[in-house]
Amino acid sequence: MPATVLKGHDDLLPARGAALARFASRLTERPWTITAGDGAELAAHGLAPAQVESATAVVAMFNYLTRVADASGIELDYVSPLPAFTPARDRDPAPRPDRAGWPDLGPEFRTLPAFPEISDAWERWRGYVFDSDEPLSRRQRRVLARAAAEECCDRRRADELAAEEPRGGGEVLLDSFARKLSRTPWRMGPADLQALRDASFPEVALLHAVAAVALQNAESRLAMGRACSPG
Repeated sequence: MPATVLKGHDDLLPARGAALARFASRLTERPWTITAGDGAELAAHGLAPAQVESATAVVAMFNYLTRVADASGIELDYVSPLPAFTPARDRDPAPRPDRAGWPDLGPEFRTLPAFPEISDAWERWRGYVFDSDEPLSRRQRRVLARAAAEECCDRRRADELAAEEPRGGGEVLLDSFARKLSRTPWRMGPADLQALRDASFPEVALLHAVAAVALQNAESRLAMGRACSPG
């Protein structure tokens, strides 16, 4: 089954697996298009609300992990039975809708009520990533999160951060970095981090910048996936 998914042959999966693969793909590529109909389809294949929540959490976390890997240049360095995956780096991202069409989802969708221990750990990590003052300032983190939320079409979070429009060269670079990592992570390369280094951001700050963008992408997808749950 993993090889089938990697090759994009979702139609060869069992019906339930194909429904999950479609959900994961849309929540990753076009999270703003997820609706109650997606939740109803998963329910029709026998998935309970807690299982939909679990699937959403997995997709959200992999959107975090893949952006960390794409931004930092992590390479596969262990033997795997799965076929090698080579992203199509020249492909275009899904077009974003006008802001009026963005989902407006409150804080109740940004946690994992079926998994309180995971939700608690998520909240602690969120506080560290977005509310720390070093090695990036809290404002710089919010500039990054604002750009990522806008690229995810997450209206509630983007509105919360609307005042954090980038000011000055360093913040403009952070904004651009966040937008590229959010919209086209498969195009990230060494030059993207080097541009931040050249702007005098220390090495440890680069890791925090990547984490802030990746976490906002994960949080936005968590909210959009959770909102479709039949429960």
